[in-house]
Amino acid sequence: MKKTMFVGETRCGKSSLIKVLSGESYSPRRAMAVEHFGPFINTPGEFLENSWFYHALITSSADCQVLAIVQDATRRASLIPPLFTSMFNRRVIGLVSKIDAPSADPVLAERFLRQAGAKGIIRTSCVTGEGIEQLLEIIS
Repeated sequence: MKKTMFVGETRCGKSSLIKVLSGESYSPRRAMAVEHFGPFINTPGEFLENSWFYHALITSSADCQVLAIVQDATRRASLIPPLFTSMFNRRVIGLVSKIDAPSADPVLAERFLRQAGAKGIIRTSCVTGEGIEQLLEIIS
């Protein structure tokens, strides 16, 4: 499996995606530092939310083959800046999380990810499992 780093705002679903993908006893919790779990790298939401931590994201991405930008479909705004992915020299995919939520707007979330520079976008749900198989194909 390819080393994959997850980047996104606080509580957007990065840890939950890692738990579903790993199939192991990973316990989702709020990351306070960069966490390595098998082939996955979980980054704190603050690293995206505060631009003075971008250098930490760039440095951490040196260890990965795929960078997954996660956008919560229930949010009406995004802190991911336009062309954010241009500072990484890795394959970047966009993941729309929480698409099963009643207030989800996956079209808006996809727009945010495209503006950030994500090329391939997958809609995911950790509850229903939608999109997980497609994501596993990319990172396997």
